[in-house]
Amino acid sequence: MNRRETPGQLELVFTPPELSDDVRAELAAHVVPGWEAMGECRSTGNDAWFPEDADTTGKAAALDRCGFCPVRRSCLAYALSTGEEYGVWGGTTEVQRHVLTWDLSDGTTVPDALDRATLLPELLWRAA
Repeated sequence: MNRRETPGQLELVFTPPELSDDVRAELAAHVVPGWEAMGECRSTGNDAWFPEDADTTGKAAALDRCGFCPVRRSCLAYALSTGEEYGVWGGTTEVQRHVLTWDLSDGTTVPDALDRATLLPELLWRAA
């Protein structure tokens, strides 16, 4: 954890661990070839997927667009396997991907991590 001083406040910055090559390879195996051409994002400009941190409206719009994307899981697996730091990928923000990276490095299986991030809670049928 790093500390960044901002006048009048203290901001904590958490740096996620690096994923092992094995985990990255398993994530890459969950990426459907040609997923980019099937995504909801294909008809929207690139700027929509990389909103500024303070642009909560833009971030919410991008996340909503990802909500029912048919290749959301592949998109997220790609982003995690390549270490994408910025933007909305697979319906997740940078912070959400950091949490998933921590989970994966702590031993959560790749399918479980992807399920938790891409399935609606009411669709999760497995016991925790």
